[in-house]
Amino acid sequence: MLIVLFQGCGHTSDNLQKSTYIGGEIINPTTDHVLIRRRGKLLDTVFLDEDNRFSYKIDSAEHGLYLIQHKPETQNLYVAPGDSLLLRVNTLAFDESIHFSGKGNAENNFMSEMFLLDEANSKLLLSFDDYPPAEFQKIADSIHQERLNELQKIAKKKKFSNDFVALAKDVIKYENFDLKERYTYLVTKYFKEYAKQFPENFHDYRKTADFNSEALQCSPGYKRFLENYLINYSLSWCATSGLDSADCSSLTDVENVMARIRKAGELVQLSSLRQSLLKKIAVRGVVMAESRDHIIAIINELRNQKLPEEDIDEMRQLGTIQLAYLPGTSVANVRLLNLEGEFVKINDVLEKPTVIFLWSVYKTGHLEEHKLINQFRKKYPDVDFIGINLDIKEEPAWRVAVRNNNYNTNFEYQLAPTRINKKFFEYYLDKMLFLDPSGEVVNGDTYLTSPRFETTILELLNQ
Repeated sequence: MLIVLFQGCGHTSDNLQKSTYIGGEIINPTTDHVLIRRRGKLLDTVFLDEDNRFSYKIDSAEHGLYLIQHKPETQNLYVAPGDSLLLRVNTLAFDESIHFSGKGNAENNFMSEMFLLDEANSKLLLSFDDYPPAEFQKIADSIHQERLNELQKIAKKKKFSNDFVALAKDVIKYENFDLKERYTYLVTKYFKEYAKQFPENFHDYRKTADFNSEALQCSPGYKRFLENYLINYSLSWCATSGLDSADCSSLTDVENVMARIRKAGELVQLSSLRQSLLKKIAVRGVVMAESRDHIIAIINELRNQKLPEEDIDEMRQLGTIQLAYLPGTSVANVRLLNLEGEFVKINDVLEKPTVIFLWSVYKTGHLEEHKLINQFRKKYPDVDFIGINLDIKEEPAWRVAVRNNNYNTNFEYQLAPTRINKKFFEYYLDKMLFLDPSGEVVNGDTYLTSPRFETTILELLNQ
């Protein structure tokens, strides 16, 4: 989690006179910079020096949560006017290694520790079916109280401000709310017996939840609560809407997606938070859309919610990519760049049934992915497996990666420049594209790690 991006999520205040300093060191950086955002807007891009250190001055810092991020990691940061914070982190073990020093360090180290404890809640959810709803409610509330007790003890010792204590209590509260929402989803989808046993007051917290907390809009736990609440809302809505029950259990069903979009638009009015929620829901729907009509329906719903036109255009670009993954679509004329520097079309390189996988030099996992692909090449010699690199216009980085990792040069290409912003292709890094020898899509909805991956290969061969 690391970016220095200051996305101010705290409340405005009149005493913003003192300068605040943020700096630190990133061990094993993944990029050469950190970003600083405030309320969803980029304040600055701060580059790392030769020692992988950075520094930034905020002349008018607000009390409250900021978001610190170094792609692909993000971390909350609590800032008060006059603070002078230094952080040190190793990206190889980000959450476990992050440490703050300087003025304001106690609050931020406490926040980091609470984040790790919240992550541990996921282990509890792995065995959710061991706990009937009433028992799970007691466990969740006990965890909540333990967190509050720890805050009270440390606040007294470290002399935390009333502002920070109030904010920390809210962060802990919404982590509790989110834990219950995640449990509700698991029970509703996978354990119908427990779904009938919820105590009458289990979801009472929803009555008091604030869906427009300006102070918490940067909190990962708060945003996760909103997302999971919306998921559970859409499942409940679907169950009473007369739709097929199988569709109700699918979070990517177009009606389910649009129900979440409508509810998010109704509940959330904070501009930045509302925008990010709507886009996140829509992205999932578009990437998994089963038809052109579904893509259009999602985009039209976003337009009904008055999402900015630039965001609508982004969804259109994403939808254009998804169209290429729909069965029956021809991608024969898609342009690629070969290792000799020549532009070719997919149709020029197809000789037999083919599986296409996407990868990027800057995304971890491509080495392991290629190893798996090589295993399938040996097992299925009647199928070609072609890698398409997405680092458009970055030929040297691509060529070096192919050479240094000994990737099979007979099956490596780079996507040619396109009008679609390359960032949108990243949503498809895990999706595999199954083509017949003519370049027509047979399947575009299977993942390399899916249990159905080999079955889909056999279906391709048996066409």
